[in-house]
Amino acid sequence: MRTARVLVSDSRHALSALAAIAVLLAALIVFPRPAFPAPEKIPKVVGIYGCIQCHSLDGKITMPGVPRLAGQRRTYLSRQLNHFKLGEVIYDGEVVSARRHAVMNDLAKRLSTSQLRTIAHFYSIKSCQTNTAAAPAPPAGVERCEVCHGGVRANPWRDTPSLNAQDVTYLKRTIHNLWQARQGYKAGARRHHRMAEVMFIDADEPNLDAYAEYFAALPCGGK
Repeated sequence: MRTARVLVSDSRHALSALAAIAVLLAALIVFPRPAFPAPEKIPKVVGIYGCIQCHSLDGKITMPGVPRLAGQRRTYLSRQLNHFKLGEVIYDGEVVSARRHAVMNDLAKRLSTSQLRTIAHFYSIKSCQTNTAAAPAPPAGVERCEVCHGGVRANPWRDTPSLNAQDVTYLKRTIHNLWQARQGYKAGARRHHRMAEVMFIDADEPNLDAYAEYFAALPCGGK
């Protein structure tokens, strides 16, 4: 029976990985990535070749669902890459953060912590593409997000991401994943953060997309 359970678990992980790869390939077909940079223009940063496949060399938004890395906080990027490397972050016997993405988990596990820090630094110093339109009116309840992520103010924390000018599709997916984890961590959850249990416990799901659209429309900031 134990062997059977292991085989079922392995099969589920394999199917999950194949599904993630299929979605990525479909996105590349519908939204072709920009022309790949010439070899001499690719910096000699270990692991960067795998990053630019989706995030591009300048870290700007290239297709829906892929987050902007350009100008993002170095401490945040470094920490998240390590979370991808670990899959789960456990403190005092409790899972406080989890990040699961078949491609990212695999890439991060192949690199050392030092190499991941170098990649984080590489993208953090890139210039962020900004919006020039007037800032939209903040939706009701968004202040719960602005406590850590800034919004119209500068991002006050080194290890939290600036959400301004982020890809709206990525924001919507991530916010919904965090909202679904508000009742606590569940084994296999794609995205989990302990703070989400506090910030989203009484949030209404219909407002989540409004939060994402609000931050995506704001100019870059919080560096």
